[in-house]
Amino acid sequence: MDFFNNKIKKYQEKKLDEILFKIQFHQSTKKELKEKMDKLDHEDLKLRKDILYHDQMAEIWIANEKKLRKQMTENQ
Repeated sequence: MDFFNNKIKKYQEKKLDEILFKIQFHQSTKKELKEKMDKLDHEDLKLRKDILYHDQMAEIWIANEKKLRKQMTENQ
């Protein structure tokens, strides 16, 4: 049983790392796009949509992180 639990724990840790990377990616991309938008003197709808997309994706991955962390604490 220990072997199985260790495999699950390693898998969850790997998934957590992937989730944290995706959160960081979407947040940093959103920040870069916002800075680019601030430098423009006109409204760019594509840029606005991209910012919204990365914001939504970051929120989704943050929710996934919370779910995974909850599962990890339950399995301990």
